[in-house]
Amino acid sequence: MINQTPFSQAIRQRFSHWSQGRSSLSASELEKLCSDPSLKGEDLALLMVAKDLPQQVGGHDLNAAALDKYEAQNGSRQLEARYHDNLERLKTPRELFPQGGPDFEAVRQGQEPNCVLTTTCISLAQQRPEALTQLLCETDQGVVLRLPGEKERCVAMPTDRELLQHSCAYGNGAWMTILSRELGSIGALKPAKAVNKVTGHKVDQDWMMTTSEHALRKKLEGAMEKHQVVIAGRGGMDAQVTGLTRNHSFAVIGYDANFARVRLLDPEGNEPVDSSGKARDGDYDGQFSVSVSEFKSWFSSIHYEETDKPSFWGSLFDKLKDSMVGAPGGGGGVPVSS
Repeated sequence: MINQTPFSQAIRQRFSHWSQGRSSLSASELEKLCSDPSLKGEDLALLMVAKDLPQQVGGHDLNAAALDKYEAQNGSRQLEARYHDNLERLKTPRELFPQGGPDFEAVRQGQEPNCVLTTTCISLAQQRPEALTQLLCETDQGVVLRLPGEKERCVAMPTDRELLQHSCAYGNGAWMTILSRELGSIGALKPAKAVNKVTGHKVDQDWMMTTSEHALRKKLEGAMEKHQVVIAGRGGMDAQVTGLTRNHSFAVIGYDANFARVRLLDPEGNEPVDSSGKARDGDYDGQFSVSVSEFKSWFSSIHYEETDKPSFWGSLFDKLKDSMVGAPGGGGGVPVSS
């Protein structure tokens, strides 16, 4: 029995409009439609996923036969989830912080491989949310981005396409998508460069294989007390853990010294699962806790923001600020500290 899904039903409703009366759309035609700058809203959200449906049924074209086969197979959990996620992304308010400030739990990575930037922002939102409201603010001139050591500049609110492409904070506001769009190039860099770009601070990096559990516990506890950004990384040769991606960064969002457990958040929303595919903690929300021993064996690196050691530009700005009595702050060509 064929059962239409919300995703396939939406495709059937819009297909004739996309195909202009033709019975089939090729892969190249679907890609061309997705690249059309005039496309936006639900059409764009649907097409960006619909172009991958033929592959799910072993074909290359989107047509009635492909939809029939997809529905006969009861759809695809992955495609259905992506479609609904796209619809939620489009609901993002075109305001920076409509809920009063950044919520680290609202953030999810986009299509671009910028986990380093996204985890930096997640960790900063969790540790020092006020730093993000200083980094981005709304003025009479529009949204202003104030990166440490750089001249402030006005930036635009995200378009529908940018909400679907970049990391997103959904109902929590446009702040994450703007940072992802403006700083996307640092997303693939080392955490030290990403953290420095966003906070102006240097980073202390440790390799798990050369760090004792005692030292790891001590540094984690100290970093959480100082409200520092902490990022953990899994390399390509790290232990295989069902549910955890390799070559990926995770935000460290907590440490329980009494039970020696580390709490992490995967920007892609995944987490370790058991043999039946269920989250080990019973709640598949991208957040999970591991023992220090597991943490040390599953991850290869950890990066701690050094809030007491600003970068060259941060130090220079502090000296300039101290020497300028009564000078106006936050503008011109003077580097702005985080």
